[in-house]
Amino acid sequence: MPCFMHQRGVVSRLIAVAAVVFLCAPARSVSGQASRTDSAAVVAAVSGFHGALTEGDSVMATSYLANDVVVLESGVAQSRSDYLGHHLGADMKASKNATGKRTITQVTVVGTAAYLVATTFTPGNTANPRGSDMVELMVLSQSPSGWQIRAVHWSSRRRRA
Repeated sequence: MPCFMHQRGVVSRLIAVAAVVFLCAPARSVSGQASRTDSAAVVAAVSGFHGALTEGDSVMATSYLANDVVVLESGVAQSRSDYLGHHLGADMKASKNATGKRTITQVTVVGTAAYLVATTFTPGNTANPRGSDMVELMVLSQSPSGWQIRAVHWSSRRRRA
C-alpha cells in the first residue's frame, strides 16, 4: 500500500505540474520564428538526452533532467532519485544496443513549456519475432540554462500481426 500511495502522489504531482505549466504559459504563434527556434531547441534537448543514454554518459543524461522530473516506465512512476538509482543504467544499456527506428511525430511549444511525442519501431528477433512499438512523451520547461525534461512517459508493446 505505501508504494501505491507514493506512485499516486508522484502521478498527481506530474498532472499538477503539467496543468500549471501549460495553462499559465503564454501561447506562441506556431508560424512565428520563435516557435521554430524553440521547437528545434526542444528536439535538441531530447536528442541530447537520448544521445547521452546511447553513449552511456550518465552525467550528461542527468543534466537534461529537471530536479523534480517524473519518469513513467514499466508501469511505475519514478522520482528523479528513483530513476537514477534503478532504471537509468538499464536504459543506457538498452539504448547502446538499440536497433529501433525512432521518429519524432509531434513537438508543441506553449510559452516556456513544451512536449515532444516520438515513436520507435524495433524489428523482430528470435525472442520477439514481430518486433515492438514504443511511444514516448516528454514534457519540458524552459529554464535559464535551456530546456529541461520535467516528465518522461515510455510505453511499449510487442508488435501485432
